Amino acid sequence: MSLACHALGAWVWPRKQSAAVLATLLLLCAGQARAVPPEIAATASLLLPGGGQAINGDFPEGGLQFVTAVVLVTNYTRLIEDDRYIQIKDHTDEQNKEIDTNRVTFEADLYGTALLSLALYSSFGAYRDARQARNNAGYSTPAPTESLGELAAAPFTTAYLFRLTTWVPLIFPFLFAVTDADDDRFLFRPDNTISRDEMRVGYFGVHEMVAVGEESFFRGFLNNGFSSTLGRGYGLALSSTLFGLAHEGDGAQATPLGAALFGLYVGYLQQENDYRIGQGVAIHFWWNYLVTLGMLKDREPNQIVQIYATSYRF
Repeated sequence: MSLACHALGAWVWPRKQSAAVLATLLLLCAGQARAVPPEIAATASLLLPGGGQAINGDFPEGGLQFVTAVVLVTNYTRLIEDDRYIQIKDHTDEQNKEIDTNRVTFEADLYGTALLSLALYSSFGAYRDARQARNNAGYSTPAPTESLGELAAAPFTTAYLFRLTTWVPLIFPFLFAVTDADDDRFLFRPDNTISRDEMRVGYFGVHEMVAVGEESFFRGFLNNGFSSTLGRGYGLALSSTLFGLAHEGDGAQATPLGAALFGLYVGYLQQENDYRIGQGVAIHFWWNYLVTLGMLKDREPNQIVQIYATSYRF
């Protein structure tokens, strides 16, 4: 969203949107024998946040999302046109394993991530509401029910955090966050316009948006819908593959294979949780944020501990 999650949403917005539209069209084709309005509403909101809500007749929510999208686009455009903005091709120094940033670039990436996350959540929200309005007729999986508030609170909900299936995989990014940086780790290199402490606070919000947006779309919409049409196994495989294809493995972003495996895990948990996505949001948020904390360190040479598997965010 990365669809799975890359914090620097401005880097991956066009690629992620392409994968998301492809996934939606695949779902529409697979579900032609069923009632299609939920998928149509989801597609409308993906292309224009709030569009699906308007189709569903929820004009206040649709209008709010549309206005929010306009504000995000306006600010994002203003910032990327600033001379101080570091262009995408100049962000990452592959040789020295460093990601250059400054305040303008960081804020632009924040707005870009917020815009993408809004589109992904809006798509899920329109799909959820349409299925509920039709009493889930034509679907073999439970209709999505989780609200934005529930999903935003998921990373801090003890019912999710205390599950073995949540904290065991998070051991790896936790170790990445608390160990010193070695020569193989990508690190942020902010200039004097923004501090690492400010970035730690900012990325807390960024990864909250990423986790909610990507889990809403890829699991709440795609995995649920594909599983209804194709069955649990094929639905999980297809939604996870699309999640992997939304990642390129550049810099700190997960590789397609790594993202697909992550999607398989949280998608399986979603199915086991009666298709609720809160646990996946919790895992997604903490994984990305802990990895980011590990990337906001100063590099220390000759370290013994090296954890390569957590060098990427979803």
